Amino acid sequence: MATKSAPKDDKKTPAKAKAKAEPKADAKADTKADAKTAKAEPAADLSPEAREQRLAEAKTRLAAADRNDPCPCGSGKKYKKCHLRQDEAASIAPVAPPDATEIIMNGWRLFEQRRPGAAEKEFAAALKLDGSLQEARVGIGMARLSSGNPDGAKEELLAVLVAGEPIVAKLRADKVKDAFNTTEAQPFIRAAHALGCLAYDQDRFEDAVKDLERVYEIDEGSVGTEARLIAAKSLMKLERAADAVAVLEPATKVETGGSRAHLGLALAHVTAGDEAKARAALDAALDANPHYGRTILGRVRRRVENLAGTAPGSLEEALVYAQTYGDVWTEAAKTFLEKALDERAAQKPAPREHDDGGEAESASP
Repeated sequence: MATKSAPKDDKKTPAKAKAKAEPKADAKADTKADAKTAKAEPAADLSPEAREQRLAEAKTRLAAADRNDPCPCGSGKKYKKCHLRQDEAASIAPVAPPDATEIIMNGWRLFEQRRPGAAEKEFAAALKLDGSLQEARVGIGMARLSSGNPDGAKEELLAVLVAGEPIVAKLRADKVKDAFNTTEAQPFIRAAHALGCLAYDQDRFEDAVKDLERVYEIDEGSVGTEARLIAAKSLMKLERAADAVAVLEPATKVETGGSRAHLGLALAHVTAGDEAKARAALDAALDANPHYGRTILGRVRRRVENLAGTAPGSLEEALVYAQTYGDVWTEAAKTFLEKALDERAAQKPAPREHDDGGEAESASP
């Protein structure tokens, strides 16, 4: 008969129990060390100098030790139980807060891509970060104009005028004439210009004149000149040609080439009944750009989409003028223009022939 083996004793010996308990104790020690490390002073609460020092120390330890190596601080503990977690946290670059200026720039990029809805969201996000950024309000207004919401646009743009009035009042008092070069004045100028154009489009010509005057009274640069041209057009709609003359005359002295301002001045003078002054202004305009006559009279029919990309003296410049301001040239003014063109053509020197009987050569005027 087979002998039964003795039953196994399931009780653990003290040595075995101790051996099994040690890993648990080690795990608890790790947890305590991690908790102690986690309670280290947050980097956000440190001064910039202290943060920089902590980062330098962290990088040094991370480069010098692995997880299970002794901590370089000299504590005698393993690195993972001492400074490792703190050093890893310190070496992570903090997430930079959103930059409102960058968001505004992105909004304008979207606006130029003809995405007014997306642009407005960007401008609104920037305004939420910093409610004092009037450029963001201008962007919202322009985006709403582009998307067919003139009332919403007007609300934002008027808010810009109210906010900017103290700045502009000082510029007026100081008789500043290049205000668009002043960064803090730009939102006010943009808003006033946009409101003036909106008023013109809505046939509110008196309002257009007032809004555009806000621009050119403090700026005589390109933005102020554009404001004068549109204000003068509004005055012509109001049958106030003499006032249009007063608005345009300063622009003839500062506009590059002066051709558009001279052309508008010619129209205002002839409408007011002063053909001599009208002819002088018209000659100055046609000397700068001879294409004006044909485009205003409709002899060249082409539309220019890029209004800002026209060179002075070019056919494109004349076409843009005709499609922007041609509607205020009355039939009487066009008759005056056609007569002046004929007289200028008659005054050109006759072609002279070469002595050797060669091809005739046209002398330059």
